Amino acid sequence: MSRTIHFTLNGEQVAAEIAPHQNLVEILQQRFDLLQQLAGHHAFAVADGSSGELVVGADRAGEKPLLGVHEHGELVAFASTLSALSALGHSTPLPDREFIGWFFRQGWGPSLLPANVGVLPLARALQCWPRAATPVAVVPATVAATVVGLRESLQRAVARCADVAVPAALSLSGGIDSSCLAAALARAGRPLPAYQFLADGADTAERQLAQAVAAHCGLEFRAVGGGPEVLLQLPALTRNCGLPLGDPSLLAVHALAAAAARDGVRVLLSGEGADELLLGYRRHRMLAALPRLRLPLLPWLVPAFAHGTWARALRAAGSGDAYGELLAVVPAGFGPLVLATWLPPPHWPRPAGSWLAAARQRDIDQYLRHDLLPKLDAATMAAGVEGRCPYLDGEVAAVADGLPLRALLGKRPLRAAFAGELPAPVFRQRKRGFALPLDRWFHGELPWLDLLRERRTLEREHLRSSGVAAAIDLHRRHGADLGHGLYLLVAFELFLRTREEAACG
Repeated sequence: MSRTIHFTLNGEQVAAEIAPHQNLVEILQQRFDLLQQLAGHHAFAVADGSSGELVVGADRAGEKPLLGVHEHGELVAFASTLSALSALGHSTPLPDREFIGWFFRQGWGPSLLPANVGVLPLARALQCWPRAATPVAVVPATVAATVVGLRESLQRAVARCADVAVPAALSLSGGIDSSCLAAALARAGRPLPAYQFLADGADTAERQLAQAVAAHCGLEFRAVGGGPEVLLQLPALTRNCGLPLGDPSLLAVHALAAAAARDGVRVLLSGEGADELLLGYRRHRMLAALPRLRLPLLPWLVPAFAHGTWARALRAAGSGDAYGELLAVVPAGFGPLVLATWLPPPHWPRPAGSWLAAARQRDIDQYLRHDLLPKLDAATMAAGVEGRCPYLDGEVAAVADGLPLRALLGKRPLRAAFAGELPAPVFRQRKRGFALPLDRWFHGELPWLDLLRERRTLEREHLRSSGVAAAIDLHRRHGADLGHGLYLLVAFELFLRTREEAACG
């Protein structure tokens, strides 16, 4: 005799018929179609009390981190952050020298996780299914048809992400990605309030664009601002996450989410994922223009602390890891100056095929999954808000995957899809993101400069005390723009101190 189980899916009551002999894994595999309908970021673990089986699952892109500790091939603990795993009594070793070198060059690691920790679900260790993907229609065969398909799929993804029983809002920077989300919300008849963060001392052009987009799409605009005081949230966020937080935009996201939370917002739509899927970064265009032959003499022409577009391009053209050079967030001379032992980051092999394809996959597998998405989750959840990324919906991703890479470059399909639905200046601006004016702020009297001068900091084995002092002096006398590098020093030191405080109880 069959039995019926009842549960809630996306706010609706669902009933499923199952046979009495079926175990949990068989039940969930049988109704995999229901799991495919889950929207937004989610991770879950379900235990079958009768059989002892455990099944885990997560959203397709990893918007909600799900980490597991394995011992002798067995899962012994899982949580969404390393801090939570540590609280459960499972050690997460300090990063090695190779990781430190990578962190002080790019602000994130090729993998931020210790050897005994993995991203779940892992089919080898658990009985589980692959990450759920949204069922999609046939991918259009032409670029013109894909433009229509992209607009329609993004509209449906936005509607799914906004289909919640709690107040939701849009993070509207004024850039192309979030502006297209605003247009999609208007198309879907969901005029959510739009929040925009502007840092003190930053260019106001993007705020003006955000206001224009909100008015054009019929969204209520809510301005959020902040100065160097937003940096004071870094210790708490580091404790929550259990990782060194090398991406300063996390602080802007948190400030915006906290402002939205004070208004009662509990779900925040964001544009993460668009640049990775649609090759929207300037570094993608630079990579496409680089010569395919390595020219090792070119980096010698570049001053050690130069970090503009041409400096990065020349270093990339002479590097064994061209894309790694384009990913660097600090000048090449910064790491050797401040680190006691400078180990260059490990080189990725030069791709045999398309450089753009390799770069896109690297962005999705590493940068997006190990930096942007954990950052969004840590920043929003600390404010009690869930971040959702419509561009990472399986339907949107499938449409993007159906296009030739060079047709994606610069997010051309997205621009074409919404060209007539947004103010024209949106598509003429340069990309800014959630960048903070760190160079300007570190010319002021920040408390973090005192932290960098403390003996406790300067006696770290991985640092050259004279190099740290030299970097501070070089920046403050305008010899080089090292605000981001100084921020990385602070972020890593705060991470070490939180680990030490936790070890002392």
